[in-house]
Amino acid sequence: MNKKKDEELPAYKRPTMPFEKEASMGPGAGTWAAVGIEFGLYVVLFFLGGRWLDGKFGLDPWGAALGGLLGAAMGMFMLIRRVMRASQNDASGPGAPKGPGTGA
Repeated sequence: MNKKKDEELPAYKRPTMPFEKEASMGPGAGTWAAVGIEFGLYVVLFFLGGRWLDGKFGLDPWGAALGGLLGAAMGMFMLIRRVMRASQNDASGPGAPKGPGTGA
């Protein structure tokens, strides 16, 4: 089995290790830690705003409870928004379809 002299082997490309991947792979642990802190801040700030309303208008337990719930809802909204943005960035990598209905 002799190979023809004019045939060449394809160039060797070394496999990429996980730690060598590009930095643009998506959000890292620091970003997600910041999202958790942001969620907690929403809950605490809205709770404190509800406590302030309790003292101002005499709504004793309801302002703090409603503030905490609104803070949790706002924090969850922001968390979902960040996750959706991160998944859109992951899907728009090289070789991904550009826009809806562009299958292939």
